[in-house]
Amino acid sequence: MTESSAQQPQSTRRWAKIVLENKTGSTFRMQVLHEYSGEQTDDSGWKSFGPDEKKTMFEQVFYNTGFFTTGFDNWKVHGSEMILYEGTDGKGIPIMGKVWIDGVPWRSWHGLLAQWKKHTLRAEDDGQETIIRVYKTEVQFISPSGRSVTPWYRIGDDAGKV
Repeated sequence: MTESSAQQPQSTRRWAKIVLENKTGSTFRMQVLHEYSGEQTDDSGWKSFGPDEKKTMFEQVFYNTGFFTTGFDNWKVHGSEMILYEGTDGKGIPIMGKVWIDGVPWRSWHGLLAQWKKHTLRAEDDGQETIIRVYKTEVQFISPSGRSVTPWYRIGDDAGKV
């Protein structure tokens, strides 16, 4: 009986830290969703950002690299542009001071049939920071292994794309 000398395909579990930067010039609440193929979706929850503010959305998102690894990192970015409001509550009751309220929702665009933006993390991204920069018209994904871009738009402005 002969034993096979071929080794099993190797897959390595890796992680990256995800930081979001608000470069829109406006105040936003934002959420990031990450999904590595076939695994549970990571949800950052909603966080408030002033202009030029950056925050950690995930201390770690996990992914695999290695021979025969077929997974992809998929992303969604959602936002709500905040409106500074003062006056009455709509029923004639004055509001003391100023409050931020949710305005028009925004999201990253991935194409007509795609629900997620693909930005695949690689071995060189392991333990490193991946930055998501949100501008008025686009979202940039920047990791040590590369960069990708997708449009950013107000919901309703996409009617011409469908």
